[in-house]
Parts: sequence; C-alpha cells; structure tokens
Amino acid sequence: MEQQSKRKSKYALLLVTEKDDGTMKQYTISPTLVEVMAAILFLLIVAVTCKFVYDSITLKDARKEIVDQIVTINNLTDENEALTVENSTLTSKITVLSETVSKKAATEDALSLETVENALPKGFPLSGSATMKEAEEGDPMLIFSASQGVNVITTGTGVVVSVDADETYGTKIIIDHGNGYQSVYRNNGTALVKNGEELGKGYILFTVGEENQELGYQIMKDEEYIDPMLMIDING
Repeated sequence: MEQQSKRKSKYALLLVTEKDDGTMKQYTISPTLVEVMAAILFLLIVAVTCKFVYDSITLKDARKEIVDQIVTINNLTDENEALTVENSTLTSKITVLSETVSKKAATEDALSLETVENALPKGFPLSGSATMKEAEEGDPMLIFSASQGVNVITTGTGVVVSVDADETYGTKIIIDHGNGYQSVYRNNGTALVKNGEELGKGYILFTVGEENQELGYQIMKDEEYIDPMLMIDING
C-alpha cells in the first residue's frame, strides 16, 4: 500500500515598498513570525471579545443595581413622606393633648383654689340680718342677735367634729374647715347636724326661734382662738 505524505502548508508575508527613485524593495516575513502574529491577533480578538462581554454584563448589572436603587429611593421617599405626615399628625395630637392637660391642670388648680377658698370660714354665720357685738371677756367671740326664722349657717365648707352641750348657750357645734381652721357656733336651738357630717358652705345648723335668738360665733386657727372680725365677710 502506497503511503502518501502530506506536507503542511506554510505562508510567508511579502511586503513591497517603493522608494522615492521608483525602485521597489521587497521584505519577506517568515511563516513562523506570521503564525506568531496571527496567534497574537487571535488572542487580542479573544481578549477584546471577553472584555466586551464582561463590560456588557457589568453594565447590565450596574443598570439593574441603579434601577433597584431608584426603586429603593422612591420607596424610602414615600415612607419618609408618610412618616412626615404621621409625625405632623402626632405633633398635632401632642399639642392638643398638651393644651388639654394644661387646661385640665389650670381647671384643677382653679377648683383647688376655689375649694380652699370655700373652706375658709369667711362667710356670714346667719342667713339674715342681725345685730352684732364683740364679747367683752374670754376668748375672742362675736355675739349676734337675730330675728325668728333666721338660720344659723356654716361660714365655709367642712366636717362636723363635735356637737356638744354648752353651759352658756345650750349647744356648741364645731366645724373643721381644714388648713388648721375651725369655726364654733354656740346657740340654744336644736342642732340640725350630727358629728362626722360633711357640710357645704351655707348649710343650716340651727333655726332661730323665741328661745335661741342669740348666737356666739368664734374661729380657731391651729387650736388657738383668733378674732373673727379678721376673717368674717360682714356683707356675706
């Protein structure tokens, strides 16, 4: 059997240049150098192609990341706007609540002051007109003479601490008004209140009749008798 040998083809690169005088000069590049140059060109093409593909993938990922960031920014913007509205609403509610608390505190303070003021024994101890004189002896006391039908009333809010017999006037009622103040009512009538009873200002203690037209009225501060004229409202 005849064996045929195959020869590998090789190519050389021929460069022809023309000089200024019109003569031609030839340069021959060896096949080996041509192969090397072809290999380098191929590698450059592969490198450029890979770089293009890589840049395309990177650019695509960058674009996707930018889109995701834009969506995130929009979502955060919406959330921020919602939180701003919610914060504004809460601020308004806090303002209203603060005003309500302030008004309530002011009302409570006013009521507290009114309560303290009403508790002080500053009122007039009778529901009608009467003559008045100061006791000449003993502890400070005002002595009133009233007409029948007039009522002896509390001069401030308080609690009845005692209803006892009195040697001179028949009956003695003591009202505790708080803050160390107590008022004392001495009259010969029938007591209309009982020990421990809470009374408002102007509450009836006795009704004046023929036998009990005289009232002895006193005020104590911290268990010491004081001049009733320092507190009593004659017009009240």
